[in-house]
Amino acid sequence: MKNIANAEDFTISKGACETLSEEKFPVKNEVSQRTQYTSYYLPCGKKDDCKNEKYISGQRPETQSYVMDVNSGSRQALFNQCIKLREWTSETKWFP
Repeated sequence: MKNIANAEDFTISKGACETLSEEKFPVKNEVSQRTQYTSYYLPCGKKDDCKNEKYISGQRPETQSYVMDVNSGSRQALFNQCIKLREWTSETKWFP
C-alpha cells in the first residue's frame, strides 16, 4: 500500500484499473461442457456373471453444460498488473 494514500486514492485507482481491464477484456460468456461420471447399481439377474454379488455396479458418463466467462482470467491479470503499477499491494493481516 502507498505510504501517503487514503481510501479515496485507492477508489480512484481501482476504478481506473477496472475500466481499463473491462474495456480490454469484456465479459465474454460461452457455453462449455464437461463430462462427469456417476455410479450406478443394477440388480444381478440370472444371466449375468455377478460372482455371487447381488448387484452389478458401474459408472456412466453424463455431459453437463455450463456458462463461463472466457475473459475472466485475462481481465483479472490486467487489473492486478494495473493496480501494482499504481503501487498498490494486497496484504493479509491476522488479528489475535
